Amino acid sequence: MGRKAVFGKCKTLYGRTILAAVLALILSGCGASLLSGKDSKTSSVIWKHRDQFVRIESQDHSDTAPPANDHPGNLSAEQIQNMLATLDVQFEGQEKALPVFSFKELEILGEAISSGLAQASPREDVTFAIAGIHRELISFATDRSISTYRAFVENGQLNLIIGTMHEEYVENIERRMYPLIPGSRKYTPPNPRMKIRTWQIVPQAGLEEKTIDGRKRHDWLVLNPDPQLWKAAMAEKKEAKETAKAAFREASEVREESAQLEAEQQRMRSELQEMKQTIEQMKQTPAGSAPMAAPAAAAPAGLDKIEQRLQILQQLKAKGLINDQEFRAKKQEILDSI
Repeated sequence: MGRKAVFGKCKTLYGRTILAAVLALILSGCGASLLSGKDSKTSSVIWKHRDQFVRIESQDHSDTAPPANDHPGNLSAEQIQNMLATLDVQFEGQEKALPVFSFKELEILGEAISSGLAQASPREDVTFAIAGIHRELISFATDRSISTYRAFVENGQLNLIIGTMHEEYVENIERRMYPLIPGSRKYTPPNPRMKIRTWQIVPQAGLEEKTIDGRKRHDWLVLNPDPQLWKAAMAEKKEAKETAKAAFREASEVREESAQLEAEQQRMRSELQEMKQTIEQMKQTPAGSAPMAAPAAAAPAGLDKIEQRLQILQQLKAKGLINDQEFRAKKQEILDSI
C-alpha cells in the first residue's frame, strides 16, 4: 500500500475522531450551553424536578460584563413569596389578568430562590424554570405551562428577567436540543417568523420596568423589597379577590332563585292547563245525562266522583277561573245529576 493511501486513511480516521469528540461535547452538559447560545456556567443546583429547576450560574453578558450583584443576597423566603405573589400578567386577547405564579409554584420558589441568592457570589445569578397550572391554558393540549426567569439583587432591589411566560409545557422532549432558556440581560428582538404570545405585567406599587438605552424592558422587572409596599399590594389584591368571590356568590344566588321561580311558573302553568281541561270536560257534559241508578254496592264510588267534581268546581271559583253565576249553575247541574 502506498504512502498516500495510508495517509488518506489516517486522515479520514482522524477526522472521524474529531467529529465524535465534538458530538460528545454537544451531548454533554457543556453542549447545552452551546446550543442555548449562553456562555453561563452552572455552579450549583438548588432544586430540580424533571425539567424544572432552581440553580446558580454565572452572570450572562454580551459585549461588556454587567456590574457585580449584591450577593450573597439576604432576601427571606417570605419576602420573595410576597413580591412574586402580587405579580399579575395581562395576555393579549384575555379578558382578565392572571397571577404570574400559582400558589404551588410560590411554595417551592420562596425557599429555593432565597437559598440561591444567599449562596451566589457577586458574579452569579439565580436562574429557574417552573411549571404550574394557569387558567388561560384551556386551548393547550396540556393543563400546565412553564416559565423561565433570571433573578439577582442589584442596588438592594430584586431584579427578575423573564425568559418565557406561561408557555405550553411539553414533557419528555430532549432538553439538550430544546433547552429552557432563562431571561437575559441582553435584549433580543422577537423573531418575526415566530408566533409570540404578547403579554404585559400589570403595574403596581414597588414594581418598575428596567430602562436600558432609553428602552423600557417589559421583561425585566425591578422589585423593591420594602415589606410595607407588598403588604399594601397584598391587601389590595385580597380585597379584590373577596369582592370577586362576593360577586360570584351573589350571581349564584340569583341563578338559583331564577331556577326556583322558573320551576314554580312551570308548575302553575301545568296546573292551569289541567283546570282548563277539566272545565272543558264539564262544559261538554249534558245536564240531564245523569248515569243510571247503579247497584247499591257501586253507590259510594259514584258519590266520591260527584264530591270530587264539586271540589274541583270550588277550586276553579277560588282561583277566579269562573264567576259566581257559572259556579252556581254548574253546581246545580252536578247536584241534579245525583
